[in-house]
Amino acid sequence: MKRIILSLLTVLTVCSTASAQRLVSVKNYGANWQKSMLTMKNKPNGTIFRLREEKQNEYLPRGEEAKDLEQFISERIDIGWLALYRRSAGSTDYKFIVKIYDKDEKPLYTIDLGQVSGNDYCEVQDVRWDNDTHNLLFNMACPSYASDVNGKGSKLHCYNPERRQMVWSTDWLTSNDIFILDSKFVFCSYGFTSEKKYLYMLDKLTGKVYSKLPFTYKVEYLELQTEQNGREYLYAIDYNDHLFKYYVEGARTVAENGKVFTVVFAVSDDGYLNVRSEPSMQGKVLTKLWMEDHGLGRGVLLEKGKQWSKVSVDGIVGYVYTKYLGQSSWVLGTGPKIVANKAATLYCEDNYEGTLKPFYTVTKGTIIADTFFEHSFDGVDYYELRTGHDYLFVKKSDVIVK
Repeated sequence: MKRIILSLLTVLTVCSTASAQRLVSVKNYGANWQKSMLTMKNKPNGTIFRLREEKQNEYLPRGEEAKDLEQFISERIDIGWLALYRRSAGSTDYKFIVKIYDKDEKPLYTIDLGQVSGNDYCEVQDVRWDNDTHNLLFNMACPSYASDVNGKGSKLHCYNPERRQMVWSTDWLTSNDIFILDSKFVFCSYGFTSEKKYLYMLDKLTGKVYSKLPFTYKVEYLELQTEQNGREYLYAIDYNDHLFKYYVEGARTVAENGKVFTVVFAVSDDGYLNVRSEPSMQGKVLTKLWMEDHGLGRGVLLEKGKQWSKVSVDGIVGYVYTKYLGQSSWVLGTGPKIVANKAATLYCEDNYEGTLKPFYTVTKGTIIADTFFEHSFDGVDYYELRTGHDYLFVKKSDVIVK
């Protein structure tokens, strides 16, 4: 009897653990949602069909494998750079090469995605580097109906370039177009015109499916956001521009004490927000908060409100209209956190002077970032903190890593 009870407890524990990792529907906004709700950072150019295009460094050494191919992606990763090279977007003679470089732009790994996946008849529609595991994730998707490839397309693959080993692959018809990662999960979708369409949440380490939600129209964009309550939410936009919001149950909360460094920027049509002396249109205009500049917001979020938010812009504290406020929190919950051990100054690059200049000072105990690498500047040791394109810096002596 004791053994039976223990077995039942084990089953209940496993079931409760599994059920605690899923997508929970929060709201269907339909087409009635504001552009300021999302940053659209996961498809940086905003126009490319299927495969995102982001070229942060077009001067990486290509080598023989990629010399005749077009660069579609080059982006910073924790160990250096990732670049994706392919034949032109209109070509059906597929060739997809990923090269991983160190911080000095020296090639570390070259991966032929068609070769390692055993698929030369589908196209790569997204590729991402996982800073936690140093795995490369990519999908091989049919650009048309699944019947054109007998249903054998749109797999998501996880490959470890150091071991030259496929870690896991999903079933067919799991991932086309965009997919994204967080600390524990992969979020992807599948769908094409009259075929069945689904949104998936997978275990990042194994590829196991935790959630599979049906959609009427194909999902075309995904974005994760962490709100002030520390909870993580997934936003999905479908083919008809309808927005859906889900709570990611089982995701790690971002910060124990709620002190998270968050940059803000304007997303208004005229390119800026007035920073006022009080939360009212009658408040005196103190300065302006401009749009995101190469991935870096110029302001700091102090308090988020439903209609008005309190911000600091170049040391000036005031209020901006929340509806047109974009934000990006630096703590994603994916790894060790940089925490200020005293009042710590964050620096940004002065592109004209070639020096670092103060950006903002955070208070002791503020969790600043969890994606970072070491950097020396004029003989001083810093942690370099990643944004979309540009970087902030904090002196190692001012912080601790937890």
